[in-house]
Amino acid sequence: MPSKPHHPAPLRAALLACVALAAMNTAQAHQVWLENAGGQARLHFGEFNENLRETSPGRLDQFKGVPVLEQQRTGAAAQRVEGQLGKDAFVYPAAGTPDTLFATATYPLIDRSKRNLPAMVWQPAARWVASLAKPVAPTAALDLVPTGKPGELKVVYQGAPLPKAKVQLAAPSGWTREAEAGEDGTVTFVTPWKGQYVAEVKHSDKTPGEAHGAPYGEASYVTTLSFVLTDGMASPALPPAVTPASVGR
Repeated sequence: MPSKPHHPAPLRAALLACVALAAMNTAQAHQVWLENAGGQARLHFGEFNENLRETSPGRLDQFKGVPVLEQQRTGAAAQRVEGQLGKDAFVYPAAGTPDTLFATATYPLIDRSKRNLPAMVWQPAARWVASLAKPVAPTAALDLVPTGKPGELKVVYQGAPLPKAKVQLAAPSGWTREAEAGEDGTVTFVTPWKGQYVAEVKHSDKTPGEAHGAPYGEASYVTTLSFVLTDGMASPALPPAVTPASVGR
């Protein structure tokens, strides 16, 4: 019987560090985004433009519990909606006709001690809006909201506009385009196709803090804004679905 390969302790430690780094990079490369249709909201984890949705069992289980969905309608108080873990999304009943939905997913602190770096908190969040024609007030630490002007979105961090933020918009086909926010935090995109769009913005803050009862040295935010347009040209479909197994996850 062939013997099992033996890795010296330093090599094993290096291999484990590479695995941990790969897992960290995979998480940060991903996003969470909301879809709302048929009276059901779904919070996905993956990459919308690649049609990749992480599953359970799998990377969807890495979050600390099921995120709570916040549902807002004009003239009404925000409602908190409990959800459940599904096969490829966190699933929520979406009652009535909300103007906006919002959820923040809690991810464990990322240990970077093997690179002599402090722990990092990764904070993915997602917003869905029923229309770009109505301005939405930001509520998240890093938020991306419509201003009410055609194709215009605004990036806000800690309640203030975030100039020079890079915003990427994925069209219904998965095609993407990036724009840089102006001094007022706004970007404008052309949206010629019908279907769902997902915009994304990222921001890193190296102000130390504490999360989940432990200190961290950096906060990495990624927030998405999803919306569906009913007018426009017919769009090509998203690329064939990518499963975690097909990309070696």
